[in-house]
Amino acid sequence: MQVNLEWFRTFKAIYETGTMSGAAKQLFVSQPGIGLHLNALEAYTGFPLFERTSRKMIPTEKGKLLYQQILSSVECLQDVEKRFQKKSGIERPTLSIGMCVETFQQVLEKHIPYLGFNLIMQFGDNEHLLHLLENGSIDSIMTSMKSNDSNLIYNPFASERFVLVAGKNTDLTEFYSLDINDKSAVKDWLKMQFWYSTASDMKVLNRFWETNFGEHPDFLPNYIVPNKFSIIRCLSIDGGLAILPEFLCKEVLNTKEITKIWEGYSPVENALYYAKRKQSLFMEEINHIEKLLINEFSSVEIEEHID
Repeated sequence: MQVNLEWFRTFKAIYETGTMSGAAKQLFVSQPGIGLHLNALEAYTGFPLFERTSRKMIPTEKGKLLYQQILSSVECLQDVEKRFQKKSGIERPTLSIGMCVETFQQVLEKHIPYLGFNLIMQFGDNEHLLHLLENGSIDSIMTSMKSNDSNLIYNPFASERFVLVAGKNTDLTEFYSLDINDKSAVKDWLKMQFWYSTASDMKVLNRFWETNFGEHPDFLPNYIVPNKFSIIRCLSIDGGLAILPEFLCKEVLNTKEITKIWEGYSPVENALYYAKRKQSLFMEEINHIEKLLINEFSSVEIEEHID
């Protein structure tokens, strides 16, 4: 029996949607066709890939292993399919870019209507985006992490500094009266406050705390919200503390809706890189996005000097 690559696409859709009907809707095929593909793949592999229940298809251990093995390859093939599929009208290049959602909204979103090419945005943490770039599922990313892949180029273009900010109604009287060199007193005051974070930013809070106090924080934030802009909006209404990239909250800092109260004893910074492969069919478009990002971050640095 010869394997059909469509079986893997079907298997991936069932795995991700959890049902045969969900996979059928995702792939725009009939549910019986989905069943035929899955049965053929299970016959080919020689073991069941899912446990069938009345409501959900639960992957077996073999199914989970197969999913991990084929995921990047199937995504790469799907990406190639999108790029080379014949389309009606004027043909435009399609670029896929990855970065965190807040940075996209802050620096790139406003430029999209003026781009001369199609754009597919993908969001995630550094590890996920690097994985997509390395396996060819994405054209370029903005990242603070580098890998050892010799096929990638990392151009440093900016740095992000993380600062401690306080919400609009935070009582800072006691904090400003502290001897800032008394680490124990500063730490105690910070631990008494209400904290905001996102699930993905816990590493930043840990890093800030360890850099300044030499230990892991022994508390959890009071509010875990979807993204950094949610934190900014909440802090603009009431009190609380958060560790945020300074460039991201520049506007509300200028309007005094929130207050930067401390950079730490040792500032916590990340170098930002624009990462891309050494060879690409869309290098002109990739370089255009890179110039936009450089200009946006340069303008922020100029404003900080003026301030």
